Amino acid sequence: MGHKAWADNVVKIAEYADEIWIKYLTLWALSTDNLNKREQKEVEAIIKLVNSIEKYLDKMKIDNLRFETIWDIEKLPEKSQEILKKVKENTKNNTWITLILALIYWWQDEVVRATKKIIQAWIDPKNLDRKEFRKYLDSWAFPEIELIIRTGWDIRHSGFMLYDSEYAEYYFTLKKWPEFDKKELDKAIESFSWSKRNFGK
Repeated sequence: MGHKAWADNVVKIAEYADEIWIKYLTLWALSTDNLNKREQKEVEAIIKLVNSIEKYLDKMKIDNLRFETIWDIEKLPEKSQEILKKVKENTKNNTWITLILALIYWWQDEVVRATKKIIQAWIDPKNLDRKEFRKYLDSWAFPEIELIIRTGWDIRHSGFMLYDSEYAEYYFTLKKWPEFDKKELDKAIESFSWSKRNFGK
């Protein structure tokens, strides 16, 4: 029931983000640890909810929403992979907002995958810098993160997109995700608007 409430709120927040001109919205739907450490019945329920995204395809087209995923979706069942690829393919030309689901993600896994890609590409270490390294991350095609919202008052980053969040602002709220509503998103954005972002200067 909790995961169902999570999924229902994704739809509400994505719609509101669309209304207020947020261009990229990334939601961490399933971590590597979730997949490996939670009970099989719970994992199956989460995957079933992931599969249900197909029913929103027509609405995504109407809202001009592009759907993307990042990280290791090949660890999902084949049916889930097919559904996600179908939705991505059918929304790839939409331009108003990009909704990104992080699936089977863990920061350390991402770094390992990027390193393997660099080795396979025979990149000369002399030519490898931070910008070049980022090209091999799963999130290379998207802008670096500006704001991270942590619900449930968990004051930790949990390894979420560390490479892309070097200068991100954090917003912590007592509300758990199913309770997170438009007003709370407005508060997060207002908090961000008052932050002084020096980018290392």
